[in-house]
Amino acid sequence: MKAPTKVAIAALSCILLLGSSVSLGAEAASTKGAPKNVVGKAAKPAKSIPAEDKKFIENEINRVKELTKNSDDMYVLYHKYKELNSGFDLSYWGGIHQYTSYENYLKKASALEGSILVHPSNLPKGYKFSKARIEGPTKGKFNDEVRAEGKKSGKPIYMKKIDWKEAVTIRLEYIKGKDTLAISKHALDSEGSAKKGFFEDDFPAHIYPKYVYWHTDKFEYSISTSTNMPKKQKIEILKAAVKE
Repeated sequence: MKAPTKVAIAALSCILLLGSSVSLGAEAASTKGAPKNVVGKAAKPAKSIPAEDKKFIENEINRVKELTKNSDDMYVLYHKYKELNSGFDLSYWGGIHQYTSYENYLKKASALEGSILVHPSNLPKGYKFSKARIEGPTKGKFNDEVRAEGKKSGKPIYMKKIDWKEAVTIRLEYIKGKDTLAISKHALDSEGSAKKGFFEDDFPAHIYPKYVYWHTDKFEYSISTSTNMPKKQKIEILKAAVKE
């Protein structure tokens, strides 16, 4: 079973230019303008890189930052010089959308394919919507396509916009006093796909939040609370929150 948060976005140190470095770290809670993840094999020791290539990379990084600053778009970048991207050949920008309005979240979620999470009709009184997050994919055949196109282009860095239709992660959070109730959807990996149906976490009794998981063939849904709530009630709330 994964750790409770399920989503850990790898830290990325990106672009060493003209003897200086620009840190563009990314994590689940980062802004949309930061790289989301990295994929690839470790690079060989850095070679001499032409000044014009460094300038091109700098301009493209600035461009993708602007493109993702105020939009829901997602871009995958192929890095010819992996040593300038912490040894990885791909980085992801955008694709993480965060909301403080349930209406704005639902507008985006309703346009996606596959199951989404909605406000559960049986949510106990007193809980108020706090925030939501939707994340796009970082795995798929588009990675191979970007690699092939990037290599063919010969550019120091190659950028491609990715149109995705189904979220790999959705999370809703509600608060009531000091309690946080969170409902999540995650794409299952090979490690977590063995179990099916509903089951509780196996953390020590004094560890909070407390989780109930629901594994289907493709996704894991979960509900967690930072106070005690019966398993049966959690299951009913979770079932009400999943909309196919």
